[in-house]
Amino acid sequence: MKFIHFICFMKKSVLFLLIFCSFKTFSAVYLKVLYIAANRVNCVNDSTKKCYLVRDNPTDKWEIFNHTIEGFVYEEGTEYCILLEIQTPGVSEPTIPFDSTKIKYVLNEIKLKTVNQLVIKEKSTNLIPDNSRWILYKLKTKNEIKTFSIAKENLEFISTENKISGSTSCNTFSGTFSKDEKSIAFSNIEVTKNACRKHSNEPEFLFMLQNAKNYKVKKKLLYLFKGKTMLGMFTMKKYINTCITETRLIPYKKHQFY
Repeated sequence: MKFIHFICFMKKSVLFLLIFCSFKTFSAVYLKVLYIAANRVNCVNDSTKKCYLVRDNPTDKWEIFNHTIEGFVYEEGTEYCILLEIQTPGVSEPTIPFDSTKIKYVLNEIKLKTVNQLVIKEKSTNLIPDNSRWILYKLKTKNEIKTFSIAKENLEFISTENKISGSTSCNTFSGTFSKDEKSIAFSNIEVTKNACRKHSNEPEFLFMLQNAKNYKVKKKLLYLFKGKTMLGMFTMKKYINTCITETRLIPYKKHQFY
């Protein structure tokens, strides 16, 4: 009789365990390799916020990732390969979809971090490569737009430091710049004080830098504008020497032409 009672008790216990397990929640953690692009774009559900562009493999197309990643500090202009934890705490059966709002995304490890000069286009993006040298091709003067077949005037960008340098043909200069996708501004321009020949283009060249408000990069051409007026056009040349000869610089005084 005791044996029969024991069997009944065990059946009830097993039944209770099965019922309990059917209502029990589970917590799962998945690891996933994820590639993150060097720039972000507007989120699908909220255009005021920026979202990551991600892909599972280097050959896949970029897709918008509408989630935050805990513990991940993103730097614009840097491409990442990370190990991502996908956590689903307190989720009831059956398993919820991958994009559920209850899923947490947590950084496990940064496998690779690469500074990337190439920025993926959201609509249209201007790109001025770091350590790039641009040779003057066209320059607006008071009466005409001059075209140069061979020019000594040049402009060099050190984008990571927001610095510029270059030559006006008879003097060297340095300064700083700021820009976004369309606008640009040059400031703190200092030039060496060498005498220029009578028909030097230095005043017009410096005036161009002082007044440039907009820019456009198309293939290997850089255009500087003030509104719709083109002030200058440059062709890109590979940056050769990162060393700058020490020279005595003086603050640049603004010129007025037109």
